[in-house]
Amino acid sequence: MRESVRGMTPRLDRDAFHRAWAWLGDHRGAAVAVQALRRGQLYAYELDTPAARWRWTAYPVSVLPLPLDHLPIEPPVRSHA
Repeated sequence: MRESVRGMTPRLDRDAFHRAWAWLGDHRGAAVAVQALRRGQLYAYELDTPAARWRWTAYPVSVLPLPLDHLPIEPPVRSHA
């Protein structure tokens, strides 16, 4: 079964892998993605390869902010086992 899945899944060639790796380390690109998500927009990255087009998509998620100065301070729970 594992071999059949491998045969169906396109792999990144060396050039595509290096382009994806460079994108992951691009701080300006990351800042653009974060700004889009903060505006409520999705962010997508596409990478064309000879075998397929890869697409990664990030969707904005609403999260309630937790201000650190208002978090309750509770002592750790200790087990007396």
